[in-house]
Parts: sequence; C-alpha cells; structure tokens
Amino acid sequence: MRLTRRAFTLVELMVVIAIIGLLASVLATSVVSKMRQASHDLDKKVLQDIYNNLGMVSHGTDKRVKRLFVMGPMAELKGREFWEGCFRHKVFKEDMLPKMVATSGNDVEMDRRSLDNLDAFFLEPMSCSWTAPQGNESFYLMSARGENRRIVICANERNWINHEDEVLSVWSDGEVAEYVRHDDMLGWGYEISLEQWNAPGTELFGKVKPFDGVFD
Repeated sequence: MRLTRRAFTLVELMVVIAIIGLLASVLATSVVSKMRQASHDLDKKVLQDIYNNLGMVSHGTDKRVKRLFVMGPMAELKGREFWEGCFRHKVFKEDMLPKMVATSGNDVEMDRRSLDNLDAFFLEPMSCSWTAPQGNESFYLMSARGENRRIVICANERNWINHEDEVLSVWSDGEVAEYVRHDDMLGWGYEISLEQWNAPGTELFGKVKPFDGVFD
C-alpha cells in the first residue's frame, strides 16, 4: 500500500502566514508600547536628577556658587549657556553631562572627555535637551510658591514633542518632575494659546507664565 503525503494547500499556507503576521504585529505593538513607557519614565528620572542637583547647589552652604549665580560669570547666563556654565565652573560634576540629553529625542550625548579642558568646554546645542533659568534669577525661581509658582526646567523646543501631547517639566513648588498638557495649563488658569504652546521657543519661554523664567 502506497502512503501519500498531503501537502499544504495555498489557502492553508496563506492562513498560517496571516496568523504569524498577526502575532508579530501584536508582539511589535507591545514591545513599542513598553519601550515608549520606559523612555517616558527614564526622561522623568533624568530631569528629576538635574533639578535635585541644581537645588542642592542653590540651597547649599557653598558661597562660591551663590556668588557665581548672583553676581559672578553665571549671573546672566540662561538656557543652554547656563548648563554649560554649570560644568565650566564645576557646579555640576561630570556624571551630570549625560543627563543633559533626553533619551526620547534625537539629541546626542557628549563625551565626558570634553570636560578635560573646562576653559574650552562648549555644550553642543544637540547635546542639551532642557531649558534653564537665568543664573541671577535661579534662586528666586527655585523657591517661588503659591501664585508665583513657575516652571524651573522643562523640555526645550526641539524636544517639546518627544512624548506627543505631554511635556516634561519641573515646577518651583514641585518635588518631582511631571508631564503637563496644554489642557492642564488651561485648567490651572494659565492663558496659553495653542499657537504659543506649539512654538515654545519663540512664543512661550521667557514670556508667558509659568514658562517666563525658563529659556531655550
């Protein structure tokens, strides 16, 4: 008796391929979602570390830092130049350099060896993802409370849309970094138009509360 081997029909093969494709799609969606959430959480931790370090040096007992910020070479520095000054004048240690870059955007971390010559150190624009206050206003900004509360640090314009409709920020009266939306701002009574929200570098930073104390 001859045994015959039954082959897959074209329809059966197409069904198998469709099932494999569906499973791959479900798996890919799950992986992408988890990667986005991990990036979301990591950026939050990074900004929190920056804020905590700035808070420690601002409210510490080191008079050198206070002189630097209030009347020294960092007094009028703001935005990217403020962070650059923090490294040049050893306000921040070198392990803070990687934290200048948001993990969710396209910015590129600088090599720590760039800090070997502090006099020549330049914080590349593409290696800085955050806004910053102005040196001589930072002490006030970090302690603003109640109706005077302000954003102390947030994503800069290039990284504004890293998390779609959420913008990572730290408030002057907040203990943790948090994500805020345009709707949140309106609900809290801030008069910010969508046009301003969508062009923060020219329409929001340094101009409109609560972003009037931060600069790109």
